Amino acid sequence: MPLELGASLWGFYFGRDVSTWPSLGDAVRSVVGLDLGLGVEVWASKGPADAGPIPGEESDLIRAVSAAAFVTTHTRGDYWTWNPAGLRAEIDFASRIGAPVLVVHPGSFGLDRRGRRPDVPEIERILDHGRRRSVMIALENTPNSMWALDRALDDFGDDPATSNLGICIDVGHAFLSSDAGRHPLRDYLRRYRGQLAHLHLHDTDGVNDSHDAPGRGRIDWSDLFSILEDIHYAGRGVLEVQRGGESPLDGFRDAVRLFAASGS
Repeated sequence: MPLELGASLWGFYFGRDVSTWPSLGDAVRSVVGLDLGLGVEVWASKGPADAGPIPGEESDLIRAVSAAAFVTTHTRGDYWTWNPAGLRAEIDFASRIGAPVLVVHPGSFGLDRRGRRPDVPEIERILDHGRRRSVMIALENTPNSMWALDRALDDFGDDPATSNLGICIDVGHAFLSSDAGRHPLRDYLRRYRGQLAHLHLHDTDGVNDSHDAPGRGRIDWSDLFSILEDIHYAGRGVLEVQRGGESPLDGFRDAVRLFAASGS
């Protein structure tokens, strides 16, 4: 299965002392320095109190990502609730660093609870804003969010080529879900195979959204690769490893070894 692997930079910052935070450019260079052919997924802010890269840091980031296999972006936590101006700013950031995909959560579209009516015309304008900047929006599943993904596809269309809206399946979130039958990970992937634009890859003990490195939890990765082959997915998958107490680089190395052994 020709899956393009990347690494999320979030693990360099989440739950870590601010004094240990590398610059975004240095975090990218750490991933590239593994010499594993990885892409990177960038968050514009390193944490809740971080306003995002200043001009010099952004210029350094742009130089750094040019050496990565690919670059994608993920919305910062401040924009996991409805914030049209914030989403446009995230799209503009993605465009400036050359990222063709921006991952957003359902709450970013106002889909944080059933029965809430999203601002469909404004979201359509945001999707068009992304299209004009060559940035596709990928809506990520959170645990038990099939209703939100379905609602978005009903409102905006199920063809990413025309809607500029794809789906990012987070395999850990899908594994923890109870809204998709006995095999939720399989069901999420198969249900959204036609819109699947991106993957987030991490493991879990089946109870906590712990973002462990693949192979350290209960997910059957061989089965996952079989499903991806069955649905003919040959796109990108980003390792979202944020285990406390160790460098995310260790998790990236372990995951690449696991996937190589499986023939993925």
